[in-house]
Amino acid sequence: MSLMFPAGLAMGEAFYDRVNERQFLKKNITHGLHTVLIAPRRFGKTSLIKKTLDEMEILYLWLDFMAITSQEEAQIRFLNHIGELVIKIAKTEERLKKIAPQYFQLFKPEISLGIPGFLKISFKADNIPQVGISAALISLDLLAQASGIRLAIVCDEFQEIVGIDKEATLQASIRHAAERAQAITYLFSGSKHRPLRRLFNGKQNPLYELCDQMTLNRISEEDYREYLQQEAKKKWGHPLGGEVLRKIFYYTDYYPKYINALCAKIWFSGLEPTPELVDTLWGNYIFSKKSDIAEELDDLTLNQRKLLKYLCFNPTEFPFSHETSLRSGMPASAIQTALPVLLDRDLVIELEGIHTVLDPTFRSYFEMF
Repeated sequence: MSLMFPAGLAMGEAFYDRVNERQFLKKNITHGLHTVLIAPRRFGKTSLIKKTLDEMEILYLWLDFMAITSQEEAQIRFLNHIGELVIKIAKTEERLKKIAPQYFQLFKPEISLGIPGFLKISFKADNIPQVGISAALISLDLLAQASGIRLAIVCDEFQEIVGIDKEATLQASIRHAAERAQAITYLFSGSKHRPLRRLFNGKQNPLYELCDQMTLNRISEEDYREYLQQEAKKKWGHPLGGEVLRKIFYYTDYYPKYINALCAKIWFSGLEPTPELVDTLWGNYIFSKKSDIAEELDDLTLNQRKLLKYLCFNPTEFPFSHETSLRSGMPASAIQTALPVLLDRDLVIELEGIHTVLDPTFRSYFEMF
């Protein structure tokens, strides 16, 4: 039961739908089409990538740039993960001793035994060229080609590379390797989709037009409804009532993270689901998140907070119009200053021309407090 509505990654049977997205991603990985996955935060990007790679049963390297604080650390992390992949490809100590110096001579590989029975390979970080780690990535690709396998390299929270790669040399190294890759598919994703778009769409950036772009949208109400009713029949012997479903969808606004959070509370409450129960459980959830939401709001100026609150209840196609200025109580100049900050932080998002607050917990917070 605890796996049905996970708080973290959705795995196994808890990962429902995204059928088209998985097929799209599998096609790109199979054909070596490097892909940047663009979506608002908490939309299930990581779960989608992990689920797809596991279904394909291919080896992959996963690097989270949120945890990396310098270019040197990024290079070391790349080498460590490459070493782990090389061990998996080699499978035996005998083959590892053969292929390591053959493909990674530049990095002076050292092979040893770590935990009893487990191989370990180390590369000399000081042998990495200043321009980056493209040589190691290209060598890994040559090894994958010779082994007749496909690999994936996942760069998660990739927008954070901007902070550690001021001269864009690491980005240039990644592009150099990716352009030459025959057996490796590069996947990029992140929780701040506007900075991520700039990395791949800005003509001045090394990664310009490197990738196919995949935009992840909400899971449809129809798909959620089918899954929830199926699980409800297992739990209570009958489907959820229409008003219960309506309240679930209203409060969560089809946001994957919050659908899981609210439904987990409903399923594990031990009570018969009613509209009143949904109200209570969602209210309790928002109350439990009060300090986190308040902390995020505390980082905003008064005008930014005011505009965020307005857009929670009044999505608009014309944020700088006289009507918006009048109804929000903010001069157009204040809106023009505040909105870019909210957009860059993904607190406000532009969907099909409409500026709106995607995260439904802000709306509930303003309603409650």
